[in-house]
This record gives sequence, structure tokens and C-alpha cells, in this order.
Amino acid sequence: MRLQDKAALVTGAGAGIGKAIAETFAREGARVTVNDLNPVSARAAAEGIRKGGGQAVSVPGDVSNENEARTMVRFAVETFGALDILVNNAGIERIKSTHELTEQEWDEVIRINLKGCFLVSKHAVKQMLSQGRGNIINIASAAGLVGFPLLSAYCASKGGIVQLTKCMALEYRAANIRVNAVCPALIRTELGDRFVGAYKAAGIPAEEILLAMQGRIGTVEDVADAALFLAADTSSLVNGVCLPVDGGGCAG
Repeated sequence: MRLQDKAALVTGAGAGIGKAIAETFAREGARVTVNDLNPVSARAAAEGIRKGGGQAVSVPGDVSNENEARTMVRFAVETFGALDILVNNAGIERIKSTHELTEQEWDEVIRINLKGCFLVSKHAVKQMLSQGRGNIINIASAAGLVGFPLLSAYCASKGGIVQLTKCMALEYRAANIRVNAVCPALIRTELGDRFVGAYKAAGIPAEEILLAMQGRIGTVEDVADAALFLAADTSSLVNGVCLPVDGGGCAG
């Protein structure tokens, strides 16, 4: 098992990509703390892992609230005795033309996606420095690498995560802490379906365009496998990378 006895915290893991990552890590031997803003979803995801023979606990919390970010990291450490891996997955989107976005909507996307990534990382790094090791994986997006219409706030937040990833990788490599990101394109999730629906409503044939761009619609397992690669010790020299999971869509 590639993550045997590693202690991991996955945010936004009550559903979708985060849940798939938590399940994949647990199958590979990790002891997983499942976070989600919705306590029912977090609890159900952790229970599902335990029923499958894995080790998991749940902790609700808002990643964009510093006290709650600190608390979820502390809970993970107190439960499993360490924090080897953090996956910053929690995020939201607002699909609107830039001039139609309200200030509140802009702030909400930046607060949860980018500030939340910063806050949980901040407190995780403190623990990892004390351990002398650590691994942070940020779930960014292809929308952090290239632009997409109707997604200005989302693109800005994910682009910020890409740069935060690179900065932290340089800051902490001497402390044996790696920081990488995964950048998925269109993945078949509720969020992905909302993207497609909103684009269609705006007269943009999104699914056809993205299919041509990436070859097929991605699955949550595609993203989880990429995160597993970055989480495992076999990628120990991989640091500061923002890995597209997009069938080569961002390569052209």
C-alpha cells in the first residue's frame, strides 16, 4: 500500500472529488480525516470508508474561518498522532459574466477557494514543521491555468492557488515539506454538470468544446489517482508542480 499508516486530512471530502480522494487514500492504507462544511456529508463519507475496511473520522468545519481551520488540523493530529498529508479540495463556483457578479459573490469564491486553502495550509505547515516532514496537495483547476468565460472569480481563485502552491513549495522544501497541485479540467461531478448547464444556457456548447479539448469527460477517480501519485513517497522529488488532469487540453 502506497500510503500505509500515513495520516491525511482532506477538505471538502463529503462528496465529489474530495470524497474520491479520501476513499482512494484509505484504500492505500492512509488514516483519513474527512472534512466538509456539511457535517452529515462528512460523517457519511467517513462511515463509508470504515465500512470498506479503512480508517477514517470526520470533522465538520469552514475552511475559510481561521478558528475552524485550526481546529480541523488539531483534530486530525490528535486523532492520528500526526499529519503527513493535507489535501485542500474544498471549493465553490459562481458561473456568471464578470459584470453581473456581485461583490459578495466574488468575495465568497475567493474566501472559500483561495483563503481557505491558505488558512488550512498555514496550520498544517506548523504541524509539519514540528514533525520534520509533510505533503500538501492543492486541488486547483485547469481554470487556474487558462481562462474560461463566465468563471472570472473561479479562475482568479484557482490561479491564486497555482501561485500559492509554487511559493510554498519553495518556502518549505528545505523543511522536507512538498507542495503540489492538481489541475482538473471537466470532471463528471455536480459542479461539473453545473458548469455545462450554465454554459448551455448562455449558448455555449461547453460539453462539445471540452470533449474536443480533453478527449473525454474526466472522472473523480482520475483526479484521485493524480492526488495519490503526489501523495506517495515515490514522487518524493516532485515539488511545486501544478499537474493538469485534462487529457492534454492545456498543452495546445
